[in-house]
Amino acid sequence: MVGRGFRGSTVALLLGLVLSTTLAADSWTTVELKLYNSFTRLTEDQWQAGGGGTASLRFEQTGNRSVRSQVELSAAVFQGGAAAPNIATVDRAFAKFRHRSFQGIIGKAPFSWGEGLIFNVADEIFGSGVDTNLSRSSFEDYGTWITGGTLYFGPFSFLELLYSPGPLTGTDSPSPALIEESRVGARLVGKPAGVKTELGYLFDGQGDGQSDYLHRPYLSLQGNLGVDWHLSASLELPPPAQAADTIGDAFWEGLLFTGGLYSLLPVGYEDSLSFRLEGRFRPDGAWQESGAAGGYGVYSYGELSWDRSGGQSFFVRALFSPIDLSARLSPGFSWNLFEGFSLLGFLSVQIGEENDEYPWDSGDPTAPGLALMLGSSIIY
Repeated sequence: MVGRGFRGSTVALLLGLVLSTTLAADSWTTVELKLYNSFTRLTEDQWQAGGGGTASLRFEQTGNRSVRSQVELSAAVFQGGAAAPNIATVDRAFAKFRHRSFQGIIGKAPFSWGEGLIFNVADEIFGSGVDTNLSRSSFEDYGTWITGGTLYFGPFSFLELLYSPGPLTGTDSPSPALIEESRVGARLVGKPAGVKTELGYLFDGQGDGQSDYLHRPYLSLQGNLGVDWHLSASLELPPPAQAADTIGDAFWEGLLFTGGLYSLLPVGYEDSLSFRLEGRFRPDGAWQESGAAGGYGVYSYGELSWDRSGGQSFFVRALFSPIDLSARLSPGFSWNLFEGFSLLGFLSVQIGEENDEYPWDSGDPTAPGLALMLGSSIIY
């Protein structure tokens, strides 16, 4: 009886908080469910079938031009059973404020610098990459704890400063990271001659597993010449004691380039067709097939999408490794059948040999050789 009473009072308290918040200030509440049945091939004799998805609850402050805050709670939904894990997270919890030409932010918020959906040298830490799961309706930046300030000089130019502490350590009683594991950076953005130019630097106190820390300067350009284009370059420089023997070798090993094209074309009365091409180039990477996946000098990404006026969307995405000629191919569709309700379907196929970047017989449930997902998205 005590447990039931406690649960009842807790629910009443939460409902009261939500209702009082709604009445006291302008806010927006969104619930989103993504539920799937999945069928996965791991090896020739091993298949998996399951159900699951995600449930998220988002509170957004609106109606105040000077202050904006957002809280998003999410939980993994599993098919049940005693062994099913219980995973609930706070994906976002941040507050922004603006005073004249200055904007500040603190909390767990999405972080993205530079240009590029999958390949972006300015967002190597938090962004997507060669291991990206393509079977999803959208690609969103993950939230991380940041404190920052932005000073605006005009509609297309600003200076941004950012600080992000290192991750908590330990499991039973997590403790803060050491101060030298923090990330601190700045970027300057402008639009000279109609070309968006972004110059930035990030001190990465968490390194890359081989270096204690890294300096990450970068330059990113974005413009339009009939199609949208972007081109970026960055350096990853380790501490002098862990760097290459010469400055030239250190620069060569740390060079990284990304670039891409994007265009949205009207088709028929209200349909649209879009395409995206992106590439990632590391001069010091492997340029011959090595027999072990990873670390190649070039990767590419392509996407073709057809959005129909009736709410249907069809697309095909692909990650391609030109060195070993393997690929991850993902066609899919979404159908906005009713307001707030969409049917979703994704197919993921890896085309490659055993030691390629995208092997058919992967044996890895997070990157299977063949996977089919069918489900729905509900937003209210």
